[in-house]
Amino acid sequence: MKKIIISYSLFNQKHNESNAFSKDLNNNFWNNIPALIAVNLMVYPTASIWIYMPEEIIKNPLFEILEKLSEKFEALKIKFVSFTYQNDEPAFWKFKPVFDKLSEIVLCRDLNNIPDEMEIKSTQFFIDESNYHIQMIRTKTNQNLTYNDLFSNFGGFKFLKINSFSKINFNEFYFKSLSELGNSKNNSIIELLSSDENWSKKHILNCINSNKLTEINEKKFHCKTIDYKKLNKKVNTSHVSDELFAILNELSSNDESIVDFRGLKLEKLLEYNNLITFKIKKVLMDCSSFTQNFYLNKNSENALQIG
Repeated sequence: MKKIIISYSLFNQKHNESNAFSKDLNNNFWNNIPALIAVNLMVYPTASIWIYMPEEIIKNPLFEILEKLSEKFEALKIKFVSFTYQNDEPAFWKFKPVFDKLSEIVLCRDLNNIPDEMEIKSTQFFIDESNYHIQMIRTKTNQNLTYNDLFSNFGGFKFLKINSFSKINFNEFYFKSLSELGNSKNNSIIELLSSDENWSKKHILNCINSNKLTEINEKKFHCKTIDYKKLNKKVNTSHVSDELFAILNELSSNDESIVDFRGLKLEKLLEYNNLITFKIKKVLMDCSSFTQNFYLNKNSENALQIG
């Protein structure tokens, strides 16, 4: 059985307090936590879910949902990181289990995204196919990634098979990435992967659902691109019911840049008959009225008050 970690970053974005959009973004990281835990545990039953965060997160009144979920589900791990930061640097923290070589497979994801059927099947294909060691997923329009986004959004890594990672630990990756942030023409980590064109073309998998997206990476980054229609004929996701796929497809929009899975969406997901959804409903009922309102009533007034 393959050891899998699904890794996330959670942090308060330190932007101008007068910027309402930036203030609201702080909350978008929290919006999907119960739904994400439910979906991940049902779709990847042998995986662990690690969420990296600064210790200051404890002060957020919504931290109780993470605390209670981690008590209920052993697979959920809260990981505190001591690095200081000014802006969005913690977005890189989710790559810690990749470069510290903590699991056979690491899936790096964003908290503001709920996987739909295409993303789940693309991920399962990567897990099952031994020939692919790195994966980029662009199954939604808001995942229209550029060359330097391999280490930004939806990546999968089998580090034991990536020789160029063998001598790099997380601290080296982190500080190199920060020093080269925004410089797509001179990124030492990307260069490590692209130095062997034959290896990249054979072992880096680029999953797409649109021909419009095909050129973005292949022109700048050597990889093997596979269309979702071809992938769907090969992948085995029999452990996920058609009913669950239907719920996720209905509630997830391909055009949403930031997904909000609270209120009626969360209620509908938790109506799915499964022990995990039953336990998460119990956790929510054990939370404060503030947290219940945030997730079940989608209280926008409360959402704007959380920093």
